[in-house]
Amino acid sequence: MAPRLLCMFGAAALLPGAPLASPGTCAAADLDGCPPITDAAGEEGGPDGAALLQVSRLQDAELAPHAVEAGGDWKFPQMTIATWNLACFEKAKPSEIAATLAQLEVDVIGTQEDIEFNETSQDSALSIPGYTKVVACRGEALWDSEPAYAWGGRWLQNAIYIRDETVTWERSFTKNISNPEVVGDYLRCAAVADLRKNGCKRDLPVRVASVHLTGGRFVDSNFLSYNGEKGHEIREALAVRPDVLMGDFNSYNSKEQVEQFQQSYSPYTDAKENGQLNQYLGWTLEGTQEAARAGYVRIDNSENTTTYGGTVDHIYLRPEVGLKARSFRVLGGNLVGDFEQSDHNLAATGLIAY
Repeated sequence: MAPRLLCMFGAAALLPGAPLASPGTCAAADLDGCPPITDAAGEEGGPDGAALLQVSRLQDAELAPHAVEAGGDWKFPQMTIATWNLACFEKAKPSEIAATLAQLEVDVIGTQEDIEFNETSQDSALSIPGYTKVVACRGEALWDSEPAYAWGGRWLQNAIYIRDETVTWERSFTKNISNPEVVGDYLRCAAVADLRKNGCKRDLPVRVASVHLTGGRFVDSNFLSYNGEKGHEIREALAVRPDVLMGDFNSYNSKEQVEQFQQSYSPYTDAKENGQLNQYLGWTLEGTQEAARAGYVRIDNSENTTTYGGTVDHIYLRPEVGLKARSFRVLGGNLVGDFEQSDHNLAATGLIAY
């Protein structure tokens, strides 16, 4: 069977041996709206469900607007989604981050450790060319020792940005997800938006939430005082019933990752010495386990998303609305990888109808 063309806006990937489809090719083929998706058995599915095409790290920015299908499972992507902890702009300025994200042409971008600037310093805020920030929620106050504080940054925030050419938004809102009695002034929140890929006729918009769960060295060192807080934050975030929950969970995907990457991390070694290792391991998995307990499905990825090693940035799907995950091979260079602009890597996926 000859490979069919796929117009994949925002996903930087190219399967070997398949022809490249340009936007002009897609237009000529009249692939508007939500064309039927053919599954592995060759049967067509309707436009009401959705499936996911995983891109764990976007690469080869010059190929970002285009990709191709080589085998027959996928025909037309609906929305590409990325999540990135920006590390308070410690390693790269907002303008540098913006340039990177604009090149990737992802449809929807969720950020964590983004910065809310004061009213007189809005020119310093992250502004991605061709994108609109549709929602942001205020987290904890920014420490005055952070570089962004001198530029007018005052609070951490989670935010959602949409690509103007490809996505529209219907509503957005924010939600506090912390228990103040546990976290005090270090509140965590969810930024939520209902979004549509332009031309898609799906009945409901896709509800996307960007979160950043409680964590860090101080919290990990006192994990017994925070025990249950990450689970609480997940339950609060899932109360708004997002179709896609993404962000920095400060939680690993497996005990093996914790044991591999935290051998020299003092909260881990202290817990081991104090006979509390099982409880500590439970803490390091609390966010991901709570999402799984709620029935959400994690996009399977075990690549390092933090410079310290391990997978702590995740994308979860709500299964009852027809979300399905399949892996996708990424080829090429390292535009976002290798932690050049943050101590986290960007993780992304493509949402399509099946």
